[in-house]
Amino acid sequence: MIPDKQLTTEERIAVVEELTGYAFKNQQLVELALTHPSAVEQEPLLSYQRLEFLGDAVVGLCVADYAYLNYPNVDEGTLTKMRVAVVQGSFLSERQKELGFNRLIIFGASEKSQSARGMTRALEDSFESLAGALYLDGGFDLAYKWVMSQVEKYVTPDSVQQRANPKSELQELVQRTGGIVSYHILEECGPAHAPSFVAEVLINDTPKASASGESKKTAEAAAAAIALEDLRSGE
Repeated sequence: MIPDKQLTTEERIAVVEELTGYAFKNQQLVELALTHPSAVEQEPLLSYQRLEFLGDAVVGLCVADYAYLNYPNVDEGTLTKMRVAVVQGSFLSERQKELGFNRLIIFGASEKSQSARGMTRALEDSFESLAGALYLDGGFDLAYKWVMSQVEKYVTPDSVQQRANPKSELQELVQRTGGIVSYHILEECGPAHAPSFVAEVLINDTPKASASGESKKTAEAAAAAIALEDLRSGE
């Protein structure tokens, strides 16, 4: 369990090593993987952005490798959907939140007051940057082991079918009790050619989940998928 106090960098590194079950040879990679750009605004190369770039490819390869080897009778289209279903902001950020990374990321003063706004994207980025750090320090097998420990249960053809239309599924589930589902775009960022959105889903005007995506539609669908999972786990 992460201590309920402000952590030093050394304590954050120790928690990450405990969570991953791996002692880093180069602990600076862990610090880098936890450092949000707002914490080093004058030195962008000291944030996790470069590691995130590498980790994005590492995570994609891990999931593709697992899906290809474990489902030899599944066609290319379904394999692609299986990979996309988990290599997206909502699921990666949710895994990091479950581990407590919302308390491990090092933010600058300009971002410390944020709640859902920006946190979903930061958690997604930290998942990818940590995968990149594990890959650089311990190799692909190590990165693969950790990535799949977090997402393996979602990499199935059945999961793809279950999440084909999460907004409709959520709407149907909530309407059974007379509830109302609505969505709100919390954030729009990134360049015009590669925008990113953070959407929030509300049930009866109460926020239930938030997620990021490359369009408003995909962000809303990802938020709906998280809300669905939470509702079903509580049934």
